[in-house]
Amino acid sequence: MVISHAVLGQEEEERPRVGSRIIDDTTRQIYGPTTSRFFTLDEIFYNRWQTYPIDTVIQDFHRFGYVERYENKYQDLGNIGTAITPIYNSPPEKIGALSGFNAYDLYWDTQEPAYYNTRSPYSNMHVMLGGRGRSLTHVTYSRNINPRLNFGFSFNGLFIDKQVQRQGKGDRNVTSNNYTIFLSYHSKDSSYVLLANFRRMYHRVFEYGGVKLEGDYVVEDLFKINAQPWLENAESNDLRRNYYLYHQYKTGNGFQLYHRFDSHRQRNQFLDGAEPNGSVFFDAVVVDSATTKDEVKFNTLRNELGVKGNLLKFFYNGFVVFRNFAINYKYFYEDDLYLPTTGTEFYVGGRMRLDLKSWLKVTGNVEWMLDDRHRINGAIQSRWFEASVERSVYTPAFLQQAYRGSHDVWLNNFSNSEASRIKGNLIVKSRRLVFYPGVSLSTFRNLIFFKKGDYGSDQTVLPVQTEGYQTLVNPELRLSVMVVKNLSFNVTGIYTEVLENAGDAIQVPRFFVNSQLAYSNIWFGGNFDFQVGADVHWKSAYYAYGYDPAIQQFYQQQVVKAPDFPVINVFLNAKVLRGRIFLRYHNLFKAFSNTGPVPTPGYPGVRNVLDFGFDWSFYD
Repeated sequence: MVISHAVLGQEEEERPRVGSRIIDDTTRQIYGPTTSRFFTLDEIFYNRWQTYPIDTVIQDFHRFGYVERYENKYQDLGNIGTAITPIYNSPPEKIGALSGFNAYDLYWDTQEPAYYNTRSPYSNMHVMLGGRGRSLTHVTYSRNINPRLNFGFSFNGLFIDKQVQRQGKGDRNVTSNNYTIFLSYHSKDSSYVLLANFRRMYHRVFEYGGVKLEGDYVVEDLFKINAQPWLENAESNDLRRNYYLYHQYKTGNGFQLYHRFDSHRQRNQFLDGAEPNGSVFFDAVVVDSATTKDEVKFNTLRNELGVKGNLLKFFYNGFVVFRNFAINYKYFYEDDLYLPTTGTEFYVGGRMRLDLKSWLKVTGNVEWMLDDRHRINGAIQSRWFEASVERSVYTPAFLQQAYRGSHDVWLNNFSNSEASRIKGNLIVKSRRLVFYPGVSLSTFRNLIFFKKGDYGSDQTVLPVQTEGYQTLVNPELRLSVMVVKNLSFNVTGIYTEVLENAGDAIQVPRFFVNSQLAYSNIWFGGNFDFQVGADVHWKSAYYAYGYDPAIQQFYQQQVVKAPDFPVINVFLNAKVLRGRIFLRYHNLFKAFSNTGPVPTPGYPGVRNVLDFGFDWSFYD
């Protein structure tokens, strides 16, 4: 998609050439972050026709891990790229059939493609060289084929070494390759617009099952140099590929027709050779074999047809969706299942936005499957307050309903689940202070979750559904203060009070804190932009979810608490010419302690280590 710096379709006039001209690139830079710009599908769909300059901001550039990118509101296995789950439950965005294998969703979702308008070829190299072999690479290239057609690709790689019993450089815990090819086009008068992309991710995690600890132990034992893993030959992997097409035709600002096509495939495997500790680590043997190769495949094909348009400041949209799904269990035959393994879902719905610029914005969405399953959400934003409401009734995932693998088997008949959340906060701003006090109320009913317990069989982790409610309230405070010139202090605090908790399904820390003290300035005549400071994250001790690698699922447990260990990062972010760099000392407090953070029982967090990274863009 090629959008001018102002409005789509306003093409620059070609000026007649007079003689010849030589550009001296050594004395003047013609192209840069303001000439190469990007946009997302939302800008086109909601008729905003807006592009953004390439990101060159250095604030918080050092936060390259996925947990810290998302404000520490996720729980992983202590290393980048491992299984990850949100700490705070929220209503799901999808209400139809899902595979249930979602431990690696975040690594897939964060690679949603952007589209570009580049007057010159644009490329970017983003490299994070974390200590102890934790490396991330993101490469992007895009160029205009002509003023209305743009093509590009991106590659995202995770190359993460083990943090327990690492044998040397390249002894991997995680290897992930994720690439995207994207294309955008618009007609000369912009009446027709097309966006398309192809994405593929192969995410491999070499599971170690946590540190091998038996009997009484203390947290310090997880961080000992001679700590031993439970598993030595196990691997989980998630292979996904997606074809996506969006195109629209407009007869005017008030009326447009559009179509979305989305073809998605997911394959999840758990592989395991002969394990010396396998008979102790795995609680059951369902498929007796010397080697393990569990596999589930899930395919969907989604077509959305709709109309949309703008009536002054009001945006409207109505749509219908046809979604086909199919799941294939390696060790389950269709005759053994009462639930259909293929089917077609039908949705109707709509979206609206009222945007009165700087003082009021109202949004709303509804999606309905013509039965009790639906999703409704709405939000209002103003200068003085923000508020939102969400409600979902959604289908149990296939993994929750039925599964048969080497170490697990179950067949359930769960009903649909419900989730609701109301959230709001005030906005108080002055020259030196920004203050956001707020609160949210969340309720869940018929919640399905994995739970560890005694079920009268060899299996100890199974999916269960509660018939009661889980209700929790979260007062939240966000505060930003300019202490003195160029020195800022930011803090976010969340308190959780669980009012009702059927089945002990909800497990969250009572107190949660993120804070930062940072000094920012620009020196040497504008040539050295930098930010230096410290981040602190802390949450109170709580029963964090355990993890079962054989089914790639986090589960509720009430045996081991995650300790309330503060994670302190000292950092320097800087921009020199067209490049950004950072230097960070991660987990400072660990340097003075024999213990450390334990995000998931049995899985120690990364020790104190020095991280480095850079980002460099080229515009020719």
